[in-house]
Amino acid sequence: MPTVETSVARYQACIDACTKCLQVCNECFNSCLQEPDAKARANCIKMLRLCADVCNLAVQAMTMNHTEAKYICNVCRTICDACATECMMFKDQHCQKCAQVCHECANECARMTQM
Repeated sequence: MPTVETSVARYQACIDACTKCLQVCNECFNSCLQEPDAKARANCIKMLRLCADVCNLAVQAMTMNHTEAKYICNVCRTICDACATECMMFKDQHCQKCAQVCHECANECARMTQM
């Protein structure tokens, strides 16, 4: 019988991608709040919070080797793609970086759900 650690190891790339996405979304969130057009970024800012929260939930589910981890990662993939789309609307460096990291996370979540 595999240990939890062994089972979780197969998710490590997705765990790392979700952790990075969580961090970058939080950084972008803080930067967006400081932008002069913060009101115009309201949807983006909300999406950044949601994306960070869902990434955190996905990491928790995978590290617990929870039976619903694939379901949560599928939701995470959807939210990360939506967050990337929102961030792409703004041309500053922090939003462009966040969009790229969100796409990478979505791709890892898609791979994880195929395991």
